[in-house]
Amino acid sequence: MKGRFLWWMVLLFLLAAPLQAEEERRQGYYSIVAQETGRLLCRTGLVVQVGDEYLTADNLRYRVVKIEGDTVYAEFRGREDLSAFAGQEGARAGFFDWLMAFVGKNGKRPVAIYHTHDDESYVPTDGSPSIPGGGGVIRVGESLAARLRREKIPTVHSRAAHDPHDGLAYERSRRTAVDLLRHNPSALLDIHRDAAPRQEYAEEIGGTGVTKIQIVLGRTNPNLRANETFAKQIKAAIDRKYPVLIKVIFYGAGKYNQDLSPRALLLEFGAHTNARQSAERAAAIFGRAAGDLLATPSRAALRGQNTGAWRTILWIVGAVVVGAAIFLLLNAAGLTQAGRNLGRFFRQEFASALGERRRRRRRSRGRPRRRRA
Repeated sequence: MKGRFLWWMVLLFLLAAPLQAEEERRQGYYSIVAQETGRLLCRTGLVVQVGDEYLTADNLRYRVVKIEGDTVYAEFRGREDLSAFAGQEGARAGFFDWLMAFVGKNGKRPVAIYHTHDDESYVPTDGSPSIPGGGGVIRVGESLAARLRREKIPTVHSRAAHDPHDGLAYERSRRTAVDLLRHNPSALLDIHRDAAPRQEYAEEIGGTGVTKIQIVLGRTNPNLRANETFAKQIKAAIDRKYPVLIKVIFYGAGKYNQDLSPRALLLEFGAHTNARQSAERAAAIFGRAAGDLLATPSRAALRGQNTGAWRTILWIVGAVVVGAAIFLLLNAAGLTQAGRNLGRFFRQEFASALGERRRRRRRSRGRPRRRRA
C-alpha cells in the first residue's frame, strides 16, 4: 500500500512539474538584467526560473543564474550568428513540395492558430486585462490569420476557450492543439500577450505604432531543438525586414504544448498595457514577413523536424525505462530484490530475442538452396 502511494506521488510530481513554469505572475513583473554589466535585457510577467535563457534582439545569449525578488540576474553566454538561418524561407524541400502540390495544396500546408489564455486583453482598448472567453488577444489572432490568408496561405484559427487562466490552462488547450493537428498544419502558433510596462513592447514601424513580439520556447520538451531552429528562422527572416519587431526569444522551463509539434511556437504580442490595435498591426506585419516560412518548411526545418522526432522517441523510451525501474523498485522488498527484478526482466527480453534469432537461423538452414541457372 505504501509503495503504491509513493508511486502515485512520483507520477503526480512528473506530471505537475512544468505547471508552475507555465503560470504567470498575478501581480508585477520580472526585470531581467545582465549580471556582468547591469544592462536591462527585458521585463516580463512570465514566471522565470534559474536555468531559463534569453536570446536578445541583437542575438546575445544569456542564462538566468540568480533571482532576487523581482530582479533576475542573467549570465552572458555569447553572441549567436543567425546568418545561417537567413533566407531559408525561400528554400523549398523538393519532394515534399511536389507531394503537397500533387494532393492539391500547392506546397503550402495550413497554419494553425489558437489561444491557451483566450481571456488575455489590452487595458487601453479592451478596458480590462482579462475578458474570459473573448479577450482582445483573439482579435490579434484574427489579424494574423487574415494577413496569412491575404498571402494565399491556408489558415485554421481556433477561438476555443480554456478558462480559467491558471497553470492547468495548457492541459485544457492541449485538446485544442491536438484537434488542430488533424489539419496537418505546417506551424502551430499559440498567441498570447505579456504583462509588462507599456514601454517594454511599444515600437513604431513606418511611423505607425506596433508592439514588439516575444517568442517563447519550452526548454523541457523533447522538441526543443526543432522548435528552436524554427524560432531562429522566423527571427532571421523578420530581422531582415523589421529588425525591431522580435524583442527576445525566451527559453522557459515549461512545455507550452510544444512537445506536440517540431514547429510549435508561443508568440506574445505586446503586453496588457499596450493598445490592442498596435498588437493587431504587429500580427499583420508578422504574417506578411514570415508567411512563406510558416506555410512551407525549408530543408533545414525538415531536418529539425527529423531531429525533433528522434528526440521525442528517445525521450519516450527513456521515460518508459525510468517508469519501469520505479515500478519494479516500489514493488520489491528492497534494493536487492529490485536488482533481481531488473536482471530477470532484461534476461527474459534478451533470451527471447536470442531465441528468435536462433529459430530464424534454423529455418534458413533447412531451406533448400536455389540453383543458379
